[in-house]
Amino acid sequence: MKSHRFASFSRPSCSMRSLTAALTLLSAGTASADSLSDRLSFSMYGRVGVAWAPTSGDYIQGRSLNLTGNSLGGRLEEGDYLEPTLRIHLLKPTAEELAVDKDAPYANAVITPAMWANNGLFIALTSNRGAQTLTFELGEAYLEAGNILAPGLKFWAGARYYRGTNVYLADTFYFNNLSSQGVGVQYGGLDVAVLLQTSINGSQYNFDSNGDGVLDIRRQRSLLVGQYKQQFGSGHYAQVLGELHALPETKARLPSDTTVLPSDLGWVAGIKGYLNLGNDSFNELSVRYGSRIANGGSAGSQSWVTFGAPAANGKYGNARSLEVVEHILYNVNPLLSLNGYGILHLGQGASGAATDKFMDFSVGAQSTLYLHKNFHLMNEASFQGVRDGSDPLNTATKLSLVPTLVPTGQSSPFARPHLRLFYTIAFYNQQAVDKLHSPYLQTVGASSIGHFLGARVEWWI
Repeated sequence: MKSHRFASFSRPSCSMRSLTAALTLLSAGTASADSLSDRLSFSMYGRVGVAWAPTSGDYIQGRSLNLTGNSLGGRLEEGDYLEPTLRIHLLKPTAEELAVDKDAPYANAVITPAMWANNGLFIALTSNRGAQTLTFELGEAYLEAGNILAPGLKFWAGARYYRGTNVYLADTFYFNNLSSQGVGVQYGGLDVAVLLQTSINGSQYNFDSNGDGVLDIRRQRSLLVGQYKQQFGSGHYAQVLGELHALPETKARLPSDTTVLPSDLGWVAGIKGYLNLGNDSFNELSVRYGSRIANGGSAGSQSWVTFGAPAANGKYGNARSLEVVEHILYNVNPLLSLNGYGILHLGQGASGAATDKFMDFSVGAQSTLYLHKNFHLMNEASFQGVRDGSDPLNTATKLSLVPTLVPTGQSSPFARPHLRLFYTIAFYNQQAVDKLHSPYLQTVGASSIGHFLGARVEWWI
């Protein structure tokens, strides 16, 4: 759950102060709930493990075999990660109130920190004693209020994971991954939001106005997002997406009001369909097209991560991108489930250069055999390709064997917790070897075959 970050150790203390203040306010306020425990909900995603390079002994924890460097093509090599969520019910209707009015007003504050390490392992290194140890980020901090003014009407504001479904096997949120900071309103199938994006890095947002080497002028991108989901019978639905992006003109203060970053626009349109196949099986297909400054999408990046170089006038008039995702889960019988996906990203910048374009794809499948209620055997295979500009295609094929203990005894590919032992072998073509086109190859060196042996636990509540 993605893409995807550096932070100083001062940030955890800041978020903890915010959390303490929120809890103090919560305990002091009036409420319809009887106790503090009724006003708090806790959820969490986590994974922790170890890894070995059987043929070299190199440290490969978190060093992906995939060509994109992220999890497109398989996520088994991912590093350790913790993401707890605390939901504070500022206004929680009682059971008696809901019996009288099922649309009683509610309000929640949501805080989600995330913790990981750039070296892949952090459980044994629980402080920021170096640049490659624990990283801490506040992923969500927002407030939502529903059934205010009208039944079914919901408002939210803050920073949140504003997104839909994901392809679990590739750990990618697709189609409408709009996780950001902003405000929004939802009513029925309609979802509208205004989001803001900027960065301390990159020439698209920053400029040195007086030549002293300090990027002292920064602009921000504004997004207007509209989505509509139409439900059909038997759990099917169709969803449409529209985004409008705007960047303002930026001028240098000295020696005169000279335009240094021109204004620009971008837009996104997408459609997604979901079929409920019964027995917890489904099929999803989505297509998303982005234009101008909204041409992000390389390796699954968000639409506002503008790709490539501008035209001579500094604008992205001819830039574009396309994302196509197919995702299916089919529970064949009580002994077997099949999960598969296909993901394609392609696009170009606005410069017209042969090198100013991208293409990546990945197709993968996993079978889960329920050999025992507490022992599942997962087998995974993927084929992936990346083309950088006009270079030859880089390709990789991965095969994985994943014996897994499942304490809950649930026969589902999404049963958790998991205690896994896994082995993955990857086969690279010569172009990928020559370019060292994966974090794994950059660690162990040029090799047409990669080996990854690991053990991992994963859970969510």
